[in-house]
Amino acid sequence: MMNATAIRLLQQENIRLTKDVEALTEKNQSLYRYFELAQKFYWATLQISGEANPFRLLNELLYETLMVVEARDGSLSRLDATKEELVFLLVHGDLRHRLRGYRLSSNTGIAGWVVNNRLPIIVNDPRQDWRFSATVDAEFGFLTQSIVSVPMISRNRLLGVIQLVNKRDHEFTEADVTLLLFLGQVAVIALEEVHVRLQSGQGTEEDLLNPTYQEDAPTTAEAPFLVGVDPVFAELLQG
Repeated sequence: MMNATAIRLLQQENIRLTKDVEALTEKNQSLYRYFELAQKFYWATLQISGEANPFRLLNELLYETLMVVEARDGSLSRLDATKEELVFLLVHGDLRHRLRGYRLSSNTGIAGWVVNNRLPIIVNDPRQDWRFSATVDAEFGFLTQSIVSVPMISRNRLLGVIQLVNKRDHEFTEADVTLLLFLGQVAVIALEEVHVRLQSGQGTEEDLLNPTYQEDAPTTAEAPFLVGVDPVFAELLQG
């Protein structure tokens, strides 16, 4: 017959093993969600050019990425090389109605570092990182606690930056970077398709860069937020 000490140790070990199993289960579920979304990105690269509104699908995929990564905020901005500014085209989160169309110097902050180095980056303690700029935080009353940012590059030309901010209860990881790089390839195709349609007179800048255009057309996800449009985007793509 086991004594009280042995029973207590077995109970403690059982608790530890139970927690380990729960952690592994959560990790497996997270990996499955990442894998499932990566598959969706792959199919999107094949299908997005045929979408009635490629920008709408891109917006939906950005939102779904936030949900899978468990980030509170996210954005897609394009580079205005002439003015050396990043222009926010798609925005999700607390600033979605205020940040759309906002222009930020392409030499400022984490996004500026990505533009100039053409490399992805994770910053889980931004206020301890010399590359971080509090410009947006100060102007909009926001609090940036963590960032992952990747470049969008096509034929050696940087088109813009995708950035997720404030991951819930966790730090951003290399797996998050990989997922965003996949999304970036979808974004490149969508942006180039918009340019082709503008060149061939298939729509206006306002329509083709608006994710709510042709809302009744079928897509692969839901887009809950209205986001901004940059009317000079097509001209800059030609450059």
